[in-house]
Amino acid sequence: MTKKQELAADLTLAAQRSATDAVMLHGAMADRLGLHVTDLRCLNLLRMGGAATAGELAQRTGLTTGAITRMIDRLSKAGYVRREHDEQDRRRVIITAVQDRIDEIAPHYEVLAREFGKITADYTEEQLHLLLDIFNRLHETSLHVTAILRENA
Repeated sequence: MTKKQELAADLTLAAQRSATDAVMLHGAMADRLGLHVTDLRCLNLLRMGGAATAGELAQRTGLTTGAITRMIDRLSKAGYVRREHDEQDRRRVIITAVQDRIDEIAPHYEVLAREFGKITADYTEEQLHLLLDIFNRLHETSLHVTAILRENA
């Protein structure tokens, strides 16, 4: 095995470990907030991508429409989201995150943001560009592989 192959194998293992760490971290955060982990990640999708229909959320998360409806019911009851009729098509219902409730979640992530900031401070601007490229490409790869898995289900 070449040095590059060894490094690629090590990177694959590190990525797997990081993904597992993220699942565990967000599970612990969801427990702290009294939410399901899927609900917490859905709130993040709404925060980053803006309002969406239930169908769009089902597509983004891979959950069934029934599961999405139950999740929206839970989040609505807890005050994290609201349902609004689309002004152009009153049949469409848009799910919007309630910013005040989202703001209540932010302090729970402050320690993570602080620790992440310490790590990134150790890298040059060029290295940060490389890391950003890697994360963006990993995101695209995750979306691509997820689509493949859903097609073959």
